[in-house]
Amino acid sequence: MEEILKFTNYLINIPHKELTKHPHLYAEVKEKLSILENDAEFFPDKEAIIIFFYSFLYYENKDHLPVINILKVILKSKIMSHYRKFFYFYQLINILFLDVNISNNKEVSNLMKELYAEILDSFKAELNIYKNHIPLKERNKDLVFIITSQFLTLEHGPTKTTLDRAVNLCKYFDKQVIIINAADLSPIVDGKPFYNLKSGNIFDEYSEKSGFSVEDGLVFQFYQPKKPMPNIDEIKKIINSVIQYKPYFILNIGETLISDLCSLFVPTIAQTTVPSRVPLTFNTFSVVGNPKLKLTENMILSIFTFWYKPQTHTYKKSDFSLPEDKFLIIVSGGRLTEEVTYDFLYEIREIFNYNAHIVFAGAFDTYEQIISKDNVLKENTTFLGFQDDMLAVTELCDLYINPPRIGGGTSIAEALSKGKPAVTLNFGDCSISAGEDFCVETLSEMKDMIIKYITDTKFYTEMSKKALKRNELLTDTKKSLEHIITSVENSKLWW
Repeated sequence: MEEILKFTNYLINIPHKELTKHPHLYAEVKEKLSILENDAEFFPDKEAIIIFFYSFLYYENKDHLPVINILKVILKSKIMSHYRKFFYFYQLINILFLDVNISNNKEVSNLMKELYAEILDSFKAELNIYKNHIPLKERNKDLVFIITSQFLTLEHGPTKTTLDRAVNLCKYFDKQVIIINAADLSPIVDGKPFYNLKSGNIFDEYSEKSGFSVEDGLVFQFYQPKKPMPNIDEIKKIINSVIQYKPYFILNIGETLISDLCSLFVPTIAQTTVPSRVPLTFNTFSVVGNPKLKLTENMILSIFTFWYKPQTHTYKKSDFSLPEDKFLIIVSGGRLTEEVTYDFLYEIREIFNYNAHIVFAGAFDTYEQIISKDNVLKENTTFLGFQDDMLAVTELCDLYINPPRIGGGTSIAEALSKGKPAVTLNFGDCSISAGEDFCVETLSEMKDMIIKYITDTKFYTEMSKKALKRNELLTDTKKSLEHIITSVENSKLWW
């Protein structure tokens, strides 16, 4: 046992990006995992070590089986607290978000739903709360709560979405809005080792705020828990505020445990920050953005709309040492390290024969490693790092392309707002934001479409106009909310 613990601590300290240097470790992990699983003796943290080993094995070939095994260990556990299950649940949510093959696996999806339902029931039992609907006539029609899973800065997608909905509800629907940051994204309460562990960012100073202001002078009452979530006292405080203030409804940005608990009292509407998929939630209603989904009674199809951080700069290409005579292609995002691979770039590398130059912006820790393999990539790409004014950077470029990924919806919308055409594979958030005009089915088609944009000026001009037209839809939050609220009020599930 001591040897296994030492080995576990050794694995924890190997960065994810350096795994390729240690291919032999997978065999050793499998060997020790077999010992643990075949050992009938139970000892403290045996389950946690088994789960950790499976989380490590996932990265061997990004296969779904380790994820399924993790879920089965959690669901079979007789001793694991619901706090720890919640911790593991969000670690798995992170894997699903970054790996489309895992997120599309039916068995994984079913097990995740089963796990979340069990977690939710456990919190209901601890809180000793049950369905107790506050009737419509007793609710304050002028008050709406917005509960968000994370609230950070104006560079952060869910924060912009939260404030955009708050402003629109206030301006066009005469609602008073109270914003609550549930702060339960990637929780660490009762956490255990998990390979490539993720924890959600939180600004502790926001816990001292009672209000949050936006540029046009609006100030919203604001609350962020002072203790790490999920915390039972903080959850009670939020639920009691719902019971006390009796809002007309709760709008949930992202999926939060607190919103699901609050749905026992007032109608809740979950608008996922990943509009391409069905929210994993037990809210009264779910807003989805994917027209290909089969709708159930509680689902509302609506275009996911955006608010962009105002542009404050006007750059020149020389400000970033970008070539003046090249066709510039922007690829941006906060997770390019996981999303942009050498294989992806190799599939489309023919575009460099047509005067293309790719500009990367965001988090891309593996950029140097990737370009070191290929002089063509080294000479025809630039990495700018994180940029405070993405609209100004995008303005310098000619085209947006989206690597194979689930997220990225905001970045493609920003490009369309600047009249920049886009090319994305026909899945994930980018495809939902862009619409059919900017989607292709394969990387080979993506390469051909990029070349068409470079070589066909008339086509480029036509698609630039379509980009601006699409942006009008993507920024009409008033119309979107009007549709959502009307659909909710006319539903049989509304009370």
